[in-house]
Amino acid sequence: MLIGSLIGVSRYRLQPSPAQEQALLEHCGHARYVWNLAVEQHACWKPGRKSAPGFAEQCRQLT
Repeated sequence: MLIGSLIGVSRYRLQPSPAQEQALLEHCGHARYVWNLAVEQHACWKPGRKSAPGFAEQCRQLT
C-alpha cells in the first residue's frame, strides 16, 4: 500500500436523535476530560522527579 493513498474509503454522516446527541456530547465530554488529565500528567513533570507515566501506566490508571 502506498503512503497517502486512499483505498475503499467510505464517508458517513450521523443523524442522531436529540437523546442520542445528548449521550454523544456527554461521552465526548468524558473523553476530553480523560485526555486533559493525561496531558496534565506530562505538563506537570519536572526535572529531578521520576518520569511521567508512559502509555502502559496510563492505561493501567484508567482501569
